[in-house]
Amino acid sequence: MTTFPLDQLSHLNLAAAELAPGAAPASVISGEPTAQELVLHEDPTTEIGVWEITPGSFNSSKIGVSEYMYFLSGAGTITRASGEVETIAPGAYVALPDGSRVVWDVQETTRKLYVITQTAA
Repeated sequence: MTTFPLDQLSHLNLAAAELAPGAAPASVISGEPTAQELVLHEDPTTEIGVWEITPGSFNSSKIGVSEYMYFLSGAGTITRASGEVETIAPGAYVALPDGSRVVWDVQETTRKLYVITQTAA
């Protein structure tokens, strides 16, 4: 995990920021998605950063945390357990509250700005 110096954040172009290797999705369905990330802020209850994933399909769940995402680039879908489909596209916003279980289907390398907040002690 790479953390960016806070005094330089106002000059950072998030769409073009250099990222470091990140953890691959734990539950891959298809493809070989790989992740990169840049943590901009981290404290005991909140993490803010930029995350990028290459094409593939994988399961994801939010247990004890909620995540808020704003997509900077990419294409694909996020399908909630309810069957509701969220579109991944530049400018799209998706919120995943605590307890969310979703399937990501990434067709084009996708980059997002995210905020993760702890919801359980």
